[in-house]
Amino acid sequence: MQYADYTLWQHNQLGDVLERQLSHWRQALEGIPQELALPTDRPRSAVASQQGDLVAFGLDSELHSRLDAVARRHGVTLFMVLHAALAALLTRMGAGTDIPIGTVVAGRSDEALDDLVGFFVNTLVLRTDTSGAPSFSELLDRVRETDLAAFDHQDLPFDRLVEELNPVRSLSLHPCSK
Repeated sequence: MQYADYTLWQHNQLGDVLERQLSHWRQALEGIPQELALPTDRPRSAVASQQGDLVAFGLDSELHSRLDAVARRHGVTLFMVLHAALAALLTRMGAGTDIPIGTVVAGRSDEALDDLVGFFVNTLVLRTDTSGAPSFSELLDRVRETDLAAFDHQDLPFDRLVEELNPVRSLSLHPCSK
């Protein structure tokens, strides 16, 4: 298989499942917040500058082991534990209880793509409901459900989703946050 074969396969596959995947994302993202209202040290610029910063941190082996144990105990992945923790943190920081988080997937959902050279990455929006002051266990259940549904519908290219949903655009915000 070559990359050109993949593009033809994807085009044909999307023709078959496009409406099902679009239907999922329309429902999953309906009423999504326009912007997370986080406390900031200065106003958002009118136009995105593409400037950012990096905050490096590490997880020592003991903490990693404890997080893995939490994941195993609740039947989720380490990614889901970290996703739930980030959603909980954003809620505590004042972002509300409807938390959309953008993430990327490798886009290699078929074994035939494993050895193929090419760029298959896609962006997903993982929307987390933190309303009702759920316990962390309850939040993990919500995250598992949301993440697994998103992964089941990961084949729809993000740019096609944005095109279909046609959110109000702003030069200061990424379409994922719309």
